[in-house]
Amino acid sequence: MGYLRKTSFLIFHDPDAPAAEKTLNAREIAEIEAAHEAGKKDRIDALVWQQMGIEIPEVPTEWELVKSLRYEGKDVSEEVVKRGVAEADMKAKVAREAATARAAGPEGAPWREIVQAVQDESIVDEEAFKEYLRNTFKWTEQKYLRDFAWDVYGVVTSQAVLPDLAYRPCRESHTTVRFKGGDGLGINAPSNHSRWDDDEKKFVLTGETSPTLWVKIADGAWSKDGHWGGHLQVTCAAAEGQWIDSSNGWVRPQSSKGDPVTFYDMGPYYEIWQKDRETGRPLVVEDDYLRFAEDCTPGRFNLEDATWG
Repeated sequence: MGYLRKTSFLIFHDPDAPAAEKTLNAREIAEIEAAHEAGKKDRIDALVWQQMGIEIPEVPTEWELVKSLRYEGKDVSEEVVKRGVAEADMKAKVAREAATARAAGPEGAPWREIVQAVQDESIVDEEAFKEYLRNTFKWTEQKYLRDFAWDVYGVVTSQAVLPDLAYRPCRESHTTVRFKGGDGLGINAPSNHSRWDDDEKKFVLTGETSPTLWVKIADGAWSKDGHWGGHLQVTCAAAEGQWIDSSNGWVRPQSSKGDPVTFYDMGPYYEIWQKDRETGRPLVVEDDYLRFAEDCTPGRFNLEDATWG
């Protein structure tokens, strides 16, 4: 997030952005990795069963079973659905037990030998595995055995995938900073010819236009430790070429260059300050208008880059 924008960007209010990015602690990571390792046996068993032509019936979710029963015109009461899921689960369990026993017999021996070879500690990397393939399956007609070995190797060497917990801002029309009444800037003016009506809880047509504010750092650009700033200049048709500033708190475009603006990277969001934290004021939303206000908790904002220059 924290990089100096060299092209135009818009600003949107993001008050629900979390205070900090969520991260996994060591215990949570260890649990995910342990579950992944424990699941490898089941995935390898499934590969063996597939080669042996064994199919394990899937257990439907309650909703899947409801849809199926409705399609067949049958009873979808809670009791029927729960009983159906339980019966399907029992059938799958019996099928897995039968598959395990069958794979442990002579029919499964060739596949078990490959699994054991691939899991052997002598195969410490991909080159050692390829050497095993070259020495074991030399003929063209053994390709299906090589393919199976590759599938097992993929499971054996796989690593747990940690969930991506990064916050992804989602801009909405009514949170986007736009030109509002007079020369003010604010939110809840989501599109041209409409405004948000608190009583009706919807956007209503007004005949007025509320163009989106697009700006760029046009002078005094700087960047350090993910924070950056400079003088903001309007790049959209409305007030193009004017500068963003606030002499009395309310943010407006004006013809002359005023104070620079600093964007502080807070991880999931930005704090935006007139000047900086030591000498300036934070940007907030007050009565749907933007304002640099003293002694206020900084608002939470995010940015979206333009696809044009």
